[in-house]
Amino acid sequence: MSGDEKRSGPRKARPVPQAQVPPGPLRTFKKYLYRLYLDAGAPALEVIAHLVAEAEELPGAPGKDTISRLLSTERLPSQEDAVSVAAVLAERAGKPAAEAMASARELWTEACDAPPSPVRTVRQWDPLRLGVHRAVSTDGADPGLLNEYVVRRHDRILRDRLRSADSERGSDFALLVGSSSTGKTRAAFEAVLDVLPDWHLVSPSGGAPELLALVADESLGPRTVVWLDHAQRFLAGEQGEEVASALTALLERVTPLVVLGTLRTDHLQRLTARPNAEEAESDRFHVRALLAANNAEIDVPATMAGHLPELVEKAARDPRLADALRASAADGRVLQHLTGGPELVRRYECGPGRFFTVIEYALLTAAVDARRLGHAGALPGKLLAEAVVGYLPTSARVTDDGWFATAAGSLCHHLDEHGRGELAALIAERVAPGFGEADGYRPDDYLDQHLRRKRAHLAPPRSLWEAAARHAHTPADLYALGRAAQDRRRLGHAVQLYRRAMELGGGPARAALAALLEETGESAAAERAVAGSARAWILLAAAREATHDDSGAERAYREAANAGEPLAWVALARKREQTGDQRGAEELASRALLAGSSQAWLALARLRESSADHEGAMRAFKEAAWAGELWAWTGLARLHERSGDRSAAELAYLEAASVGASAWTDLVRLRWTGGDTEGAEAAAEHAAEAGDGEGWSLLARMREIAGDGAGAETAYLRAARVGVTAAWVRTAGLREAAGDPIGGNAAAEQAARRGDPGAWALLARLRQQTGDPSAADVAAAQAARAGDAETWTVLARMRQLAGDTPGAERAATEAAENGDPQAWAVLARTRERAGDTQGAELAAARAVDVGGIGAWTALGRVREQLKDVDGAERAYRRATELGDADAWGALGGLYEEDCYRAGAERAYRVAVDAGDVTAWEGLVRVLRNGDQEHARYGLEADGIPAGPLAR
Repeated sequence: MSGDEKRSGPRKARPVPQAQVPPGPLRTFKKYLYRLYLDAGAPALEVIAHLVAEAEELPGAPGKDTISRLLSTERLPSQEDAVSVAAVLAERAGKPAAEAMASARELWTEACDAPPSPVRTVRQWDPLRLGVHRAVSTDGADPGLLNEYVVRRHDRILRDRLRSADSERGSDFALLVGSSSTGKTRAAFEAVLDVLPDWHLVSPSGGAPELLALVADESLGPRTVVWLDHAQRFLAGEQGEEVASALTALLERVTPLVVLGTLRTDHLQRLTARPNAEEAESDRFHVRALLAANNAEIDVPATMAGHLPELVEKAARDPRLADALRASAADGRVLQHLTGGPELVRRYECGPGRFFTVIEYALLTAAVDARRLGHAGALPGKLLAEAVVGYLPTSARVTDDGWFATAAGSLCHHLDEHGRGELAALIAERVAPGFGEADGYRPDDYLDQHLRRKRAHLAPPRSLWEAAARHAHTPADLYALGRAAQDRRRLGHAVQLYRRAMELGGGPARAALAALLEETGESAAAERAVAGSARAWILLAAAREATHDDSGAERAYREAANAGEPLAWVALARKREQTGDQRGAEELASRALLAGSSQAWLALARLRESSADHEGAMRAFKEAAWAGELWAWTGLARLHERSGDRSAAELAYLEAASVGASAWTDLVRLRWTGGDTEGAEAAAEHAAEAGDGEGWSLLARMREIAGDGAGAETAYLRAARVGVTAAWVRTAGLREAAGDPIGGNAAAEQAARRGDPGAWALLARLRQQTGDPSAADVAAAQAARAGDAETWTVLARMRQLAGDTPGAERAATEAAENGDPQAWAVLARTRERAGDTQGAELAAARAVDVGGIGAWTALGRVREQLKDVDGAERAYRRATELGDADAWGALGGLYEEDCYRAGAERAYRVAVDAGDVTAWEGLVRVLRNGDQEHARYGLEADGIPAGPLAR
C-alpha cells in the first residue's frame, strides 16, 4: 500500500474534552455522560448524531454541535437529547440502553432541580466571606469595603507562582506564613484576583471532612483555586495526614490547579515539629512532605517597613489607612492597626469592668487558654461555660440562666466607640449557615496570638481541664490537651483527657496514656491501657527499655508480636543479639519469618555488619534476601566490597537493582572507584531510565572532586533532566567558580523555577565571600523572591563577622522585610561573642520589634557560655517580661548552677506551668527531699503535689 493510500484510510477522531463543571448534580450528570462516551470508544460526534437519527424510538434528535455542548460545556441540554445520546453510547459500549436512559433521565432531573452552584469564580467571591478582615475605622467613616492595597515582596512571589501554574498548566501548593494580622489572607485574595480572576474558587467551610469529600468525589477540576484560610484547620488534627495525602494526589492528578492557604508561624512550627515517641502513630510525615515538596512556605513580614511613601500616598485617600499609619508610628505595624488587633489587646489589658464585663473577660480568657493548650477546633459552648468558673473572682456570681448566650453574644458583636460592630473579640463558627446556637467559638486571631505569649507561663485552672475532658468533641483536641496537661505535669488531668480521647477512637492517646502510667510506676494499669493495640504494646516496650526494665520490655514486645506487629520480632531478635545470644536471635528471626515478616533477619544483618561480624552478617543478609527483602542484596554487596570481592559486589548490586532496590547509584560508585568510567556512566544512565537521577549526581560529584569541572557540569545537567533540582544548585556553583556569573544566574533561575531557591542562596554566599556584596545582594534578593529569606540572615552574619556593621544591618533589615525576623537575633549573638554588649542588646531589641521574641533568651545563653552570669540573668529576665516562656527554664538552670536554690525552684515552677518538659527534672533536683517524694504523681491544677493517679 502506498503512502497516499495509508493517508486516505479512516482516521480516529480526537475525543472532545470533558466539561469542567463545579461540584454538584450538574457535574455528576455530565461525568456520567462523559464516562459513557469514553466507554463507547469516544466515537466521532457525527457518528453519535447518525446513530440517534437512525433510532426512531429515541425521543431526541441532537446534531453534532448539540452533542458537543452536551459533553464539553456547562450547559444543560434538553432531557430528550440527553436520554437519546446516553442510549446510543451505552449500546455502543455493550451496556443496557434502557438502564442508561433511566439513569440519564434521573440525573438530568436532579441537575435541573438543583439550585445554582455555590462554586464561583474568584472575581465573584466576597473577600469577607474568604476571611479577609474589614479595616476598622475609628472616626466612623466608611470609604469602602477594603482599604487600598500595597504590593510587597511576598505578593510578587505568590503572583509569579500563580502565573506559572496558569501559563504552564501546572499545579502548586502555597502557604502564606506570618504572625497574626499581617495581611496573609488579603495578600492571597489580591493575588488570585489579579492573576486568576476567572478560575473557580472552592472554600471548604466545613474543614477537613468537607475538603476530603470534595477530593474523593473528584469535584475539584482544572482551573480551580482550593482556598485554605487558617490551614491548620485542615492539616492539624486527626485528619491532617489524610488531608495531606489527598492534596498530594490531587496536585498530581489535576492540572492546572492551585491550593492556597494561610498559616500563622506558630501553627507552622507545630505542624513541622518532629513527633516524640508517644506521637509515633500521629507522625505528621505526609504534612511535612507536602510542605517540603512544594516549597510551600512564603513568609509575610510583620511590618510595612520600606513602604512608607506608598502608604502616605494611599492614606491621603483612605482615612482608615491614615489613622492606622498614625497609630503604628512607633512600631510600623500598620496592618495590625487596620484590623483593630492592637485596639482589642488594649481593651483586654484594661481588665474587666471597662470594655468587658467580669464574665465576658473570664470567658474570653478561658477561650484563649483552651486554644493555646491545643484545642484546635471550634470551642464548644458547654466547654467554655463550665471552664469559666475557674477564671471568675470569688466575688462574682451568675444569676441569669441566659448568662452564657448574653456574654458570648456581646463578645461576638462588640461595639467600637462609635457604636459600630467591628471589634469582635470572640468569633462564632458555623459549619453551615442558618439559625440557632453557633457550632463553637474561637478568639480573635490577633488577640489569641498576643495572649498566648502573655499567658504562656500560666497553667490553667482545674475547671478548664475538667470541662475539656467532658465536652471536647474530637480525639485530636483531647489528645492535644492531654499532652499539654502532661507537659505541665498535671498528670491526673492528662489521664482523664487521654482516656476520653481513647473512648472517641484516638490512637495516639492510648500509647501516651500507657507511657504516662508506666512512668509513674503503674505498670499493670499501663498494660490494661494498651490491651488490644499491637502498636501501643511496642511503644510501651520501648518506654520500658528506656528505663532498663528488660523483662517488662520483652513481655510487652511478645504481646505486640502475638498481636501481629512485625516490628516486635525485630526488637526481640535485636535484644537477643545484643546479649550475645546469636542462636536465640536467629530462632526469633525464623519465627518472625513464619509469621510473615523478614525484617528481623535484615535487622540482625545490619547489627552484625555494624559490629564487624562479617560471617554472621553475611548469613543474615542471605536469609533476608531469600525471604524477599530487596535491600538485603545491597547489604551483601557492601560485605563483598569490603572484603575486596568487587565482582561479587557487582553481581549483588545488579541483583538488587533487578528486584527494585535503587542500587544503580552504588554501581556508579563501585565502577568509578574501580576505574571503569564508562561502566559508571552506564550505571548512571540505567538509574536515570528508572527515574532516579542520583546516579548522575554522584558521578558529577566524583568528577568535581577529580577536577573535571566540565564533565561534572555535564553530569549535573543529565541529573537535572531526570528531575534532580539540586543539580541546578551545584551547576550554579560550578559556573560561578569558573568565572561565569551569567551562567550561574541562569542555573539559579532554573532551580528557582522548580521551587528550589538554594542556588541563589549559594551564589549570594559565594559572592559575599569573594568580596562582591552588591552581587551578593542581588542574589539574596532573588533567593528571597524564590522563597528563601534566610539568605539575608546568612549575609548579615557574614558581614558582621567581617566587621561590616552597616552592611550587616542592611541585610538584617531585608531579612525582616522578607519575613525572617531571626537575622537581628543572629547579629545580637554574633556581637555578644565579639564583646560588643551594647550592640548586641540593640540588635536583640530590633529582633523583638520584627517578631523575633526568642532573641533575648538566645542572647542570655551566649552570655552564660561566656560566664557572664549577671548579663545572662538580665537577658533572661527581659525575655520573661516579653513573654518568652522558654526563658524561665533557662533562668532556673542559671540559678541552679549558681547555687541559688530558692530562685531556681521559683523559675522552674513557672517553666513547668509553661509546659517546658525539660524543667520538671530541674525542679525535682532543687526540691527538698520530702517534696521530691511527693513529686512522683506530678501536680494538681493549683501546683501542689498530686496523689496517686486514678486507675
